[in-house]
Amino acid sequence: MTRLPYATVTIVVIATAACSARATIYPGNGNTGFGGPIGLGSLELTDNGTTVSGTLNRGGSGLNDVLVIYIDSVSGGFADTSGFNDSNDGLRKAISGIDGSGNRSLMTFSSGFAPDYAIALGPASDSFGGLWQLANGGANSLNYINSANLNPTGTATSSSYTFSFNLADIGLTPGAGQSIELFGTYISNTGYRSTEAILGNDAGSQGWNPFLQTAFVSYTTVPEPALPALIGASGLLAAAFARRRA
Repeated sequence: MTRLPYATVTIVVIATAACSARATIYPGNGNTGFGGPIGLGSLELTDNGTTVSGTLNRGGSGLNDVLVIYIDSVSGGFADTSGFNDSNDGLRKAISGIDGSGNRSLMTFSSGFAPDYAIALGPASDSFGGLWQLANGGANSLNYINSANLNPTGTATSSSYTFSFNLADIGLTPGAGQSIELFGTYISNTGYRSTEAILGNDAGSQGWNPFLQTAFVSYTTVPEPALPALIGASGLLAAAFARRRA
């Protein structure tokens, strides 16, 4: 077996660490309106500078409904969901907060949060998770961007669920170390909203009723490691290795 010199191994470790983010864990808001899978659960986020990965740890009862995560990543965005009327499928209804027959649970976002995109995760209700760009309008007005790589699907009782999305898909430059704001609401695929939330909080009466977002979180992605810094570190380590061999 070929052994790498100590300095080379250390340089590789430094470079790898520079491209990795420490996982950030966000607890649910503690509410149990739909049995607590989100309100008593937690969400872990990490990224490698290009792709954000999430692990949703289920709390309480089964994850039978839809977790919608609104993302504020670029300028512009929406103050509320009043213009969202896309009822073409269950996940679009969840993002819009409607049932397609006149019932709506309006979500009004707080100052400083104006989402541009939304991830909808419905492992049991829709066996799919995806990323959409937000837009006012009717059927198919929400612009489908990409799969969220939700796993597993077809079950409400897994202890955890994973998903991921690319920073480029939400209008960001990979490796730039930018911040995004996030907020998650737990809602049925007919727009009937629960009091459970994550990545922030909200207030409202469960059902097809208006809700007000009261808090959101900020997540900062990993910056691309600066080449001069890595070269400098490698030079110092190489020198130290040379002295050890002398």
